[in-house]
Amino acid sequence: MVKIIWGLFAAVFAMGGVSASSFAENWCKSVQAPQIHIKTSTDSVSYNFSLSEKALNGFSIDTVNPYGGNVITDVGGLMKGGIVVSQSMRYGTMTNTRTNEVCYWYTDIDISLHINPTIYIASEFPHGTCKHNAIMQHEQQHVMIDRQIVNKFAPLIGQAVKNEVRRQTTFGPISTSRQAELEAYLKSNMQTIVNRQTDIMNAERKQRQQALDNLQEYERVNHVCK
Repeated sequence: MVKIIWGLFAAVFAMGGVSASSFAENWCKSVQAPQIHIKTSTDSVSYNFSLSEKALNGFSIDTVNPYGGNVITDVGGLMKGGIVVSQSMRYGTMTNTRTNEVCYWYTDIDISLHINPTIYIASEFPHGTCKHNAIMQHEQQHVMIDRQIVNKFAPLIGQAVKNEVRRQTTFGPISTSRQAELEAYLKSNMQTIVNRQTDIMNAERKQRQQALDNLQEYERVNHVCK
């Protein structure tokens, strides 16, 4: 699961104080290039060995049972968590007091990709047993896939954001009475860029996690200790 969190839309104002004679046709321009920061992080893996197979059967998981929907199987272990994408942004403004117009530009865009994994292993397979270890090894591969996905897509998301702010460096001028509309657009515009990339990331993550949960791997885990 990829979860997206949008942070507070903070403002940095550079208001007024410019004489009418200084306004030219191109007065609406940014005074600084936006700073774009992409951060990745991973919580230490949490473990829960207290739940039974029956309890784990009730968990909602992304992958499909490789034995087919008509075959009832017990869940010996699973990895819960996912990739949480969060974002915050700040912007600068310049106001033309002669025309009552305002111009905006992004100053800072911060994006974080965070993994918060928990590995569950059914209580029927006590810590230290062969089956417990076999399930653990499988679930750790799921965690590793998430880490690989984050490391791949963090720079791709960053590049998509950079391309957007290079494509359009300023927004406006617009009447000061419509500032709220422009601020809403700035937020929505960046959401669209990041959402497009996270949709691609989510699709690849789902495909790779499902590829690990194949029939051969399930059979290997089931028979490794026999």
